[in-house]
Amino acid sequence: MTFYSYNYLANQNSNHTLFQLAVISIIILIIGVLSLLWYRHKTDLKYRDLFVIMVLLLILLAGIQFNEWQTLRSSFSQKSQVTQIMNRVANEKGVAKTDVWANTSTVNSGLLIKVKDHIYNVTVNTDGNSYTLTRATPIQQPLHYVKGAK
Repeated sequence: MTFYSYNYLANQNSNHTLFQLAVISIIILIIGVLSLLWYRHKTDLKYRDLFVIMVLLLILLAGIQFNEWQTLRSSFSQKSQVTQIMNRVANEKGVAKTDVWANTSTVNSGLLIKVKDHIYNVTVNTDGNSYTLTRATPIQQPLHYVKGAK
């Protein structure tokens, strides 16, 4: 069973999004150069064809990026809820956030919170405004920990 630290969940980022944005920027730059070449050489149709191909590629990548952005926004919302629960549990138990671990980055029925040596099953009510902690005992040993950035 793997547990993630508060800092890992709060600071987790997505580098592939930055890569896709860089590729989109490069394609926009290529489109600008091709449109200039097309304007200067109006009789040469290869620049027009390359321009159309690059615009279609840009539209495709922009659609993919928009879809990923929606997915990341949903994922960030889920991680935010888990870190809020972790923060409240830390305050409730009187421990530092570094002593609180969660086994998943999404709020679901299998969410476990580890506080020092105790593991709790978190039950969130249907409207998401409150939770209940119940002591739990893990069956699977050993436990693995992912610390992440500080």
